Amino acid sequence: MAFEHEFGLGFARGKECPPPQPPTPPQHLRDEPIIANKVYDSCRRQDCLEVVARAAEPVHIDGMEIKEGEAIPVPDGAGSVTTEGFTVKKIMIVDKEPSPFKKGFWDVQVKVVFEYTLVFRKCDKDIILCVKANSIHNQKYCLFGSATSDFVAVTDLFNGETFNNGAPNVWIDTKAVALKAEFRCRHCDRKPIDVLVTVGLFCIFKLSRMVCLSVRSRGFCIPRECEDCDPADPCKFFAGLDFPMNNFAPPERLIS
Repeated sequence: MAFEHEFGLGFARGKECPPPQPPTPPQHLRDEPIIANKVYDSCRRQDCLEVVARAAEPVHIDGMEIKEGEAIPVPDGAGSVTTEGFTVKKIMIVDKEPSPFKKGFWDVQVKVVFEYTLVFRKCDKDIILCVKANSIHNQKYCLFGSATSDFVAVTDLFNGETFNNGAPNVWIDTKAVALKAEFRCRHCDRKPIDVLVTVGLFCIFKLSRMVCLSVRSRGFCIPRECEDCDPADPCKFFAGLDFPMNNFAPPERLIS
């Protein structure tokens, strides 16, 4: 039942499905112009991360005041730790700049903030302490968003505001799950110092622009896997470029 509720499959229980509609005759099909946020490029990532649990608000642990943003220490007597209510709190677009290596591509840096509660327990499973926590993960990706332009557009769709269409729009879809929480030790024979949370993170990144299109829908698309943002060897990348001969010998006017 939970699966049906999450994916919207419970509508047919106890109700009759509507009869299927007859196919549209080919002579009635036509292309329609629309203004759409066209996706110029997209990719997906599936990462397994280890992030440090940090205090989401000031808290006292074993007489010590832990300020917001500081790593959460392991309280005395704790034998295990788990997470509850794990979620992606917010995603921030930190930077968006044209790629210096690929024409028409854009380097985008994002910051993902996870929010959850750490539950510390004794060895007999009794709860010692619950602490609100968060963690931050930074990501960078490179996608095609077309060359920048300097024209200005206006529409009353966005409260009549003027906007510049020079840079593409960023869209990010995420799903994250906490896989494990464990104590971290600097030395095996010493007390644990803080908590590491292992996170499974799914992301889909898209770059889009507002354009006028004539389209026919063909259903959903599955993004390709993300590629590395930066070339492993800049000199090797440079050596693979075509020599810009036109910059040194501009082409002559063609005579027809």
